[in-house]
Amino acid sequence: MDPFIAGLCSFAESEGGRVPEMKQPMELLVDSLRTVSRLEKSERSSLPVVDEHLAAVLEAAEGPVGDLLRMALPDAGWAQPYPEHAGEPDMDVFRAGYGYAPVVGSPENSYRSDRVPLYGSEEVFVGAVLQGPNVVYPSHVHRAVEVYWSATGTADWQKGDVWSRHGPGASILHETGVRHATTTGDEAILMMFAWVSDPHSMPVIVRL
Repeated sequence: MDPFIAGLCSFAESEGGRVPEMKQPMELLVDSLRTVSRLEKSERSSLPVVDEHLAAVLEAAEGPVGDLLRMALPDAGWAQPYPEHAGEPDMDVFRAGYGYAPVVGSPENSYRSDRVPLYGSEEVFVGAVLQGPNVVYPSHVHRAVEVYWSATGTADWQKGDVWSRHGPGASILHETGVRHATTTGDEAILMMFAWVSDPHSMPVIVRL
């Protein structure tokens, strides 16, 4: 098995055993990862927020998530989310301070961007997120069951009506349809994420 995929499977199995609520999501992730294939390399793209912060946060990234990201990100391309919201002042500020890199997923998910993931899968969507300092990822929902793992930096997280603070080593599970948001302080954060169901679903911004 590819070293990155093998490492991700091992990590997911460990997470499923460590956190009871993660058992089923991690089983779905591992089952899907066993069938992925490496895709042909495409041109690596970047973003200003990535150029400014990635080297430092990747070096500081802790634990097995940090190790996995250091394996994958040198070959991954970066994109901005929510192109359909371009021109909206608050979303333009958010998009400028945020980037994601697809690592496992479907090349046909063109609504996300034209960035091709490193590994092909129609069952899961796995990647990295870099959110710059003092950036608000607004409240949103989606059908996908989503897990975030924090590799570096501390941020405030909304889940439903509850806010909490999480730093490196945290795992955050969002079930289908749960409203969530992320707000950074004075430091950038680097995370790995996995959509273990409904990888083609579209996130929807919640305007209150």
